[in-house]
Amino acid sequence: MNGRVALLSAVIVLGALPLGAQEVEYAAGTTRYRVSTTTKGTQSTPMGESGFELGMRQQVTLNLARQSKDTMRATVTLDSIALDGDGGAADLSTLRGAKFVSLVSPTGRVYSTQSPVNQTPLASQIAEGITRFLPAYRAHLKTGATWADTTAGKVTQQGVELDRTIVSSFVVEHDTTIGGVKAFKVARITSVRAAGSGSAQGTPISMESSGTSNGAFFVSTKGVFLGGSSNDDVNLKLKILAQGAEISMQQNAQTKIEPIQ
Repeated sequence: MNGRVALLSAVIVLGALPLGAQEVEYAAGTTRYRVSTTTKGTQSTPMGESGFELGMRQQVTLNLARQSKDTMRATVTLDSIALDGDGGAADLSTLRGAKFVSLVSPTGRVYSTQSPVNQTPLASQIAEGITRFLPAYRAHLKTGATWADTTAGKVTQQGVELDRTIVSSFVVEHDTTIGGVKAFKVARITSVRAAGSGSAQGTPISMESSGTSNGAFFVSTKGVFLGGSSNDDVNLKLKILAQGAEISMQQNAQTKIEPIQ
């Protein structure tokens, strides 16, 4: 149980002249990204407490294609993945080259997703993060603009189906230039709560988790996702119902996404 990895983003930026309000939608096209995540945490079980650390490096290719006026097809291909630390022995070979397909709005709101079925908890968590690789935002962007979104639905973690609620607040901090491209920096603060029960490898369990995420992402004025960063804190509690045993985990994950030139 090495925890979930949340896939968000950040880039070193240069100053630029302010931009007025613009309607920005994602543009069709293909972009490759480098994703790096470091996760550190502690895990408490009836046997005692232990620490863990997991480093992950990925390269992904994002292809966006227009399906209709209000729908885009977002295909994320996992070109490569490497793990260091406690997850180094995990078998993620089935994920290399895998394609994760989502139907999204022109500003990134997810309508539906399809991802390869994978039985290992770590691979399932990675897959769930990749399907939501593309940040969502409001179409009218200008410095100082703010909004909030709430998303509720079901998600599978550690083989258990959870009811999850995500509450996010956004602010367009400023406009900037990245690699000569005009862009907006959007800061995001998110809180996540999830709970549910089920069976993991034939053992009845219940699970609840809570987390906070602070980060930012960049979108060009022409609708290209230019990366970003996030700092995520997660607390998870798992109960093995038949034994009355409890496992708890606290972790911090820092993620950076950069477009590959």
